[in-house]
Amino acid sequence: PGSPVKFLSRAQPTASGGPSCALSPGTESRMHKRLESEANLLGVVYTDTGAMTGAPYRVVDANHWVFEGTDLSEGDIFGEKSQHMRCHGGASGHETDKVSEYSPKNVHLLAKGLNVDGGGAEMIIHEPEGGGAVFSPASINWLSSLLVDEHVSRITANVVKRYTA
Repeated sequence: PGSPVKFLSRAQPTASGGPSCALSPGTESRMHKRLESEANLLGVVYTDTGAMTGAPYRVVDANHWVFEGTDLSEGDIFGEKSQHMRCHGGASGHETDKVSEYSPKNVHLLAKGLNVDGGGAEMIIHEPEGGGAVFSPASINWLSSLLVDEHVSRITANVVKRYTA
């Protein structure tokens, strides 16, 4: 549910013949059918901690280029505004992803959501060995904040401009 990759594999039908989206016990996502964690590709993976809550993020590395033009400093809070209808409270929410033991070693933590029980989204960036780059705000609420939170908008614009230039 936290990332589109989870929907790449075919769901097995239920006893009544309908589709099932349930995961087998002990699996972290539908990527298990590929015998690898989605964190291997995305840098983060969904966890139940912080699910269905909303909160802003705290900046971890304000010197990174994703924060250019935001005037944010290390420890500053951003992403307080969100239009999410079910999980109010900020850009980190609804479902949140975190770095795991299966994340690439070069994953760089940029910010962390302040959701309850340490369940905040871990905003990351990494560049896979084969080229390209992955930026993940690690939160479903991020999109609901895009039009109403100036920092979320600016960070998103920085990433889009950097990788489409």
